[in-house]
Amino acid sequence: MHRIEAASFIVKRMNKFFKHKIHDYEFVKDVCRYFDLIKNESLSPSDLKFLKYISNIAGIPHYYDLLFSKFNHEEVFDEFDLNTFSSMLYESTLHVDEHIKIHKYQKNILNMYGTEVQNRFFLSATTSFGKTFLIYEIIKKMQYKNIVLIFPTIALLSENYERIMIDENYSYFHNHFDIHTLSEVTEIGETNIFIFTPERYLSFMDKNSDLHIDFVFVDEIYKIDNEYIIDSINKENERDTAYRVALYHILEKTIDILLVGPYIEFPDSTNTNVNQSFNKFLDKNNFVIIDYNQMEIVNKSINLITSKINKIDDYLTIDLHEYNKVGDKLGKTIYDIRLIDENTIIYTKGAGTAETKARSIMDLPINKVKEISSKLEQLINHLKRTFKVNDWTTIRALENKIGIHHGLIPKYIQKEIISLFNNGDIDVLISTTTITEGVNTSAKNLIVLSSMKGDKPLKTFDAKNIAGRAGRFLHHYSGRVLIVDKNFAEILDGSDNEMKHKNYDESSQKDEIDLFITDNEYLNDNDKQQRENINIELQNREIPNEIMQMYKVISYSDKIKVYDQIIQLTISQRKLLKKFIKQISFNLSLDYDGMKLILMLIYPVIFNEKLKFFIDTTSTIKRGQNRGKEYPILIYMLSAYLSEGYMGSIKYNKEQRGLKTDEAVRQSSTFIYNLLKYQLVKYLGIFNIMYKFIIFQDTGKPFDEVRGIEKLLKKLEYNAITEKGRLASDYGVPTKIIEYYDDEDNKSEIRKTFDNYEESKFRMLESIFNK
Repeated sequence: MHRIEAASFIVKRMNKFFKHKIHDYEFVKDVCRYFDLIKNESLSPSDLKFLKYISNIAGIPHYYDLLFSKFNHEEVFDEFDLNTFSSMLYESTLHVDEHIKIHKYQKNILNMYGTEVQNRFFLSATTSFGKTFLIYEIIKKMQYKNIVLIFPTIALLSENYERIMIDENYSYFHNHFDIHTLSEVTEIGETNIFIFTPERYLSFMDKNSDLHIDFVFVDEIYKIDNEYIIDSINKENERDTAYRVALYHILEKTIDILLVGPYIEFPDSTNTNVNQSFNKFLDKNNFVIIDYNQMEIVNKSINLITSKINKIDDYLTIDLHEYNKVGDKLGKTIYDIRLIDENTIIYTKGAGTAETKARSIMDLPINKVKEISSKLEQLINHLKRTFKVNDWTTIRALENKIGIHHGLIPKYIQKEIISLFNNGDIDVLISTTTITEGVNTSAKNLIVLSSMKGDKPLKTFDAKNIAGRAGRFLHHYSGRVLIVDKNFAEILDGSDNEMKHKNYDESSQKDEIDLFITDNEYLNDNDKQQRENINIELQNREIPNEIMQMYKVISYSDKIKVYDQIIQLTISQRKLLKKFIKQISFNLSLDYDGMKLILMLIYPVIFNEKLKFFIDTTSTIKRGQNRGKEYPILIYMLSAYLSEGYMGSIKYNKEQRGLKTDEAVRQSSTFIYNLLKYQLVKYLGIFNIMYKFIIFQDTGKPFDEVRGIEKLLKKLEYNAITEKGRLASDYGVPTKIIEYYDDEDNKSEIRKTFDNYEESKFRMLESIFNK
């Protein structure tokens, strides 16, 4: 569209907007497109006045600011007309302080919060809306004292912790609040922000049930509905249970609550053929729906890559006429984007596929990179020194300015890759759906290679979330979505089933945990009888409620099974457990016989098939004090991890299992991040509380003074024991830095071995701790 024609069009659209003939989200999209069209044009003072006016009419004055912050224009008018004055006056109402302003639609939500009333809102909005940013302004406005922010992942938790502690725009929060991320809080101040995952929130509230919480924010709330969650790998998914249990307790304790998610399909309350359980949940708990699902603050151009020559726009043409292989086509697409000095995220369905695609880009000769930045070189040298391999695709990709991002890459490397991408040190990021889970990226282009997540089709919700990664507010006016798999385009234009909440649906099949967080009106007679039977079993054993309430995502029946197993142990078996606990508490080394006994005790309540496989599969020790004895392979893998950390697990997979580096890293990550940190730790946690309670019953020694396997549990969950070590682990740093904080006796010696990358991360972490 010609510039004059485009200006005429935007004036017509503005008149329609004033007459309420088009929606606000339609006008926002029009204004965004217009700014994208003229961003590189020569602009007169009259142009700038007009642009300032329409950006404020749209409610997003940031569009005007972007001309100067990103596109090198100069503000050259000094004569003001009435429209300009009105724009500046309106813009002043969007300022929340001297440096920060929000857009109109964030302001609308902020204005909904009032004092001495219940503030409960369910916000569904686009990825570019700025949902998380908004919560901090709500906290400032409402002057809350105790706040809980719940995020689905440790990565998001640490990102928000870092934002509060480092970003000067958030200095208000680290100046006015104590910031907590660990569930074991030793000192609670007068004003506190607790940043947790759902599991950590539950663990924290077990220990601090009397604490009054003024406000709770819950991110990615769609995870209460298991049908909304697609796993890319076959693993036990209990995130929906953790979310529902946490939400149940939040509703009991907190008045002001904000639930947030992207692109949620709300049930039609007038359609009797639609499941209404989610509407019942909202109505019964007095939530107000805020729907900004169509408010795309950053425009998206959707482009199917189907021909040999693909003219995307005036800036980008993808020329594939000399390329026939799929991998070569991808490599050439990246080359054409690099020619115009832009960056790209590539979405693919799984970890192994991401590495394959990285190799296909690197192997195309025209994509060979001659120079890399000093920061990128520093990371590469660190990885080579640490992992002692030369065939890991992740390192090879970084040498070619390509980052690989999936859930099976060590967390601190994932974090560093995102940072390098956003800073321009790498310009290609190949990712699975990990990129949609709260990771902030500034990509102009998104290439979609697959309509699958693992071996399952994406939902429309997922597709919109993925497409939302193209373009970033305050960086771009528009992002390009380049679709290779045409099925993705069909999913993107489709719709999902409505959100459900099984605890507000009398017809839903409920597991045992749900029986205790569901009101009677949503339980059938069999559900009620099952709950009564379990209560009778609890009464027969006289196990206190505060014990049974620990590890809320494990059912009461499973806790009772473990309790009964321990009660029946022989004297010699109990001695074996004491020996195991003494040894693990002293130096974190495994007594194999004791560990085998504990696995036998928890095995009946384990549902994760992979974990059961590693327990069922046995091997024989050929040397050492246990020579000739047979143990579950899980014990050997756990021992390697405890003695040599992540690298010990990789070494075990390469030397003992014969895996190549890429597969060895993926298998180690699956074992550590899913099986150890999430699965095994909770089952061992149930053993621990039941064992300690039984010792308390036998001896009368206070429960908290009974020695258990707490040290092992901390090591598995955090890969650290001390408070600073656990904070460092959450934050995402190399293992050697965590060892520095955990080893009081050898700090100076460990510090001397830091490479340049580790030293820079250590100094950054120290600056946070010192605050």
